[in-house]
Amino acid sequence: MLHGMADERLKEDYQRYTTDEYDLCGCCCYFGTHGGLTAAARTVSNQDVPVYYGDTRDPERVEVRTLADELRRVVRTKLLNPKWIEGMQRHGYKGAGDISKRVGTVYGWEAATQEVDDWIFDDIAKTFVLDDEMRKFFEEHNPWALEEIGRRLLEAHERGLWDADPEVMEDLKNAYLEIEGWIEEQTGEVSGEIQGGAIDVFTMDDVRGWKENMEKAGLHRR
Repeated sequence: MLHGMADERLKEDYQRYTTDEYDLCGCCCYFGTHGGLTAAARTVSNQDVPVYYGDTRDPERVEVRTLADELRRVVRTKLLNPKWIEGMQRHGYKGAGDISKRVGTVYGWEAATQEVDDWIFDDIAKTFVLDDEMRKFFEEHNPWALEEIGRRLLEAHERGLWDADPEVMEDLKNAYLEIEGWIEEQTGEVSGEIQGGAIDVFTMDDVRGWKENMEKAGLHRR
């Protein structure tokens, strides 16, 4: 990963891969480092820092694209590609989990860089959560993976990261309730607390309020 500097301020962020075995949505480390440095560069420079991706898979045809363009390419060719989805379905529980991980990575890129198009989240919701056949697949093999997908999508909307189509959002909320019902039925009779689907969004004002309350209670560090 290379980071250019000019006038003592970060001006751009750049990342490259040499094979399709790895891509931007293959690991959370990518948005954690590349995305995190992008967020830091934008904060330090107080300006919109462009983000690039270098495609060096073919040494004779090296291409440099924006991060947004590369995310579109990766999502179309893998995550939303029917052939790729069929391949994941053949792996049952593990395949469902891998789909969920990729959706979580898309969410991570948006949280770190705001470079993910709204239509990508719309299509993720339609493809995995709102499609009857896909819901049956997840219900049978790994309902927890679909719950995670639904929860990430709802969180993206609540945090203002996804300007969702109103109809898609309404259907998503209803589907999420259905998914929670599956999990409750499979959990059966249990005692104590279990993970629910609540989404809590905290702002910096909330964090400052916690600190003030801790100081008043004499719990702050000295």
